[in-house]
Amino acid sequence: MRNNHSRKLQEGRGLIFNVFVLLSCIGLYGQEQNDVEEGSTSADSKLTITDFAYPRTWLSSEQHASFTMNYKIKPGLFFELQGDYDTYLLADVFRMPFVTKLYISDKLYLLSGIELEMERDKMQIDLPPPQLKFKNGWGYDIRSNFSLEVEYDLHFNKSIYGAYGTPSLLSVHGKFRF
Repeated sequence: MRNNHSRKLQEGRGLIFNVFVLLSCIGLYGQEQNDVEEGSTSADSKLTITDFAYPRTWLSSEQHASFTMNYKIKPGLFFELQGDYDTYLLADVFRMPFVTKLYISDKLYLLSGIELEMERDKMQIDLPPPQLKFKNGWGYDIRSNFSLEVEYDLHFNKSIYGAYGTPSLLSVHGKFRF
């Protein structure tokens, strides 16, 4: 009796494995392959869109996503719209800066714009109202995939809440694109 049960268990495992392999093959070979034609992306393109996200993991319930849209007005002048969405234990945070970038040389640019930051309260802890910020700064493209930026944020909303209580913020950060 016991031998019969273990044999059926092994057959069931073998069937599950075969179904998994079959579905994997269908998934791999059933997708249409689209090759990018040479020259289809151009340095003269007016609109570029980049995004990044990673989902929740089994260790954490956090999720982070961002996008950047650049629109070339004329050579050396760009509009940039960003969006960042982060989920945390206590709140979800959405940040959307809109800046204008003016290149004053091949690699050095000035930036100016506004930013709106909002939070969604998950735990009913009375989070601050949406924050409005005025941004100024400069950036330098060290390489085509790496740049440094210095930004000064002036917060219009006054608040007693932690980081929101500061009237302004100076930040230095790097951007690595890959």
